[in-house]
Amino acid sequence: MFRRQHDQPTTATSSLGACGYPQPFIDALAKLETHARATQEQAALVLVAIDNLAMIMSGYSMAVAEAVMSELYQIIHEKAGAKASVTRVQRDQFGILMPATNDSAAERWCAEVEDAIRSYSYNSRYGELHCLISTSYQIVPDAVSQPEEILGRALVILTENTGGDIIHDDISGADHREEMGLANYLGQAVKEGRIRLAYQPIIDSHTGEVVHYEALLRLCSEDGTITSAGALIPIAERMGFIPMIDRIVLEKVVNELRMDANVRLAVNVSNLTIQDSGWLTLLTELMNKNPDVAERLTVEITETAVHGDLKHSARFCAEVQALGCMIALDDFGSGYTSFRQLKTLSIDYVKIDGAFIRDLTDNADSRLFVKILLDFTKGFGLKSVAEFVETGEVAKMLMDLGVDYLQGYYFGKPSNTRPWVKEI
Repeated sequence: MFRRQHDQPTTATSSLGACGYPQPFIDALAKLETHARATQEQAALVLVAIDNLAMIMSGYSMAVAEAVMSELYQIIHEKAGAKASVTRVQRDQFGILMPATNDSAAERWCAEVEDAIRSYSYNSRYGELHCLISTSYQIVPDAVSQPEEILGRALVILTENTGGDIIHDDISGADHREEMGLANYLGQAVKEGRIRLAYQPIIDSHTGEVVHYEALLRLCSEDGTITSAGALIPIAERMGFIPMIDRIVLEKVVNELRMDANVRLAVNVSNLTIQDSGWLTLLTELMNKNPDVAERLTVEITETAVHGDLKHSARFCAEVQALGCMIALDDFGSGYTSFRQLKTLSIDYVKIDGAFIRDLTDNADSRLFVKILLDFTKGFGLKSVAEFVETGEVAKMLMDLGVDYLQGYYFGKPSNTRPWVKEI
């Protein structure tokens, strides 16, 4: 019979087996697989990685990192339940062996523990710090009965899902603390309700009319100053804040659409949010409550997200469109999406990467590339948007090339107020 392990062994105190994992854990996985096969009852191996543990060690010390992992162990231990086994299998990883667990239950549990750890914070002497988490799981019994192979496949999936926190020799602990300080500033703004939206118009190149606005994230400081959050987004992604922020922004955008039946808005989602089932669940709930809103909402994903996981991105797009919303592919051209990939995705329009728009008048290569991109999108029956249009000359050139929509400072900077509301 499979028995629960109550300890939290580390690789430093355990003999190592396959992939550098403790041999006792591999033996326990073998027993779980044997029991599952004998009883014909599915079980699960789950791996949980703390992607930014190295960053915490560098910025805060080994002692703080170990204190964090100890507290996370308790969270995972409680979430796993009395019948499961939780083991510290690597410095930055936990292994969970869960009897009587099928595929949907394992996926649901991973989502729950991800939410719990993203909500967790550790109060250090430098301020709060947060953790970035990745998970993977494998169901047993399996056609491949060797525990080493089962573990190896779970590790491959985990590696693909991991944000990959990398410590460079030229980055000091103080720099990491500064990054976490900025992330905490953003987190505090979220807690205190200081998240705001700005709105930038997108113009029909044929009529000159506003077709919709892109909603952009802004922060309101304690003194009332409103600033862009753009510089904090990469840090927030590394610290695991972005899915939570994207949910807040989605709720604000839907509220704007609900209040005015004539406005159309687009909202960006992070690459991490595409992997967040909770965001799609929230979108579904909001669309069910406000069905008239869906056709006026566009969700923008980045081309880099597509390259990260084409299959998952395609499924995300299909689910969003099934709710009645539109999908835009942002930064188009930056990753050179292939014909096959664009065909796989179900999208409504593409936004050409601003890097090719800025020097359009001076760079013949950019003009040629933009023309190719526009021909490319027209061939698939998609609408196109040119970003970073800052001069009339660039706008005219883009219209001559056949772009459908235009966005940039030439037509309007992001407004901290609702530009569709006219003052009397």
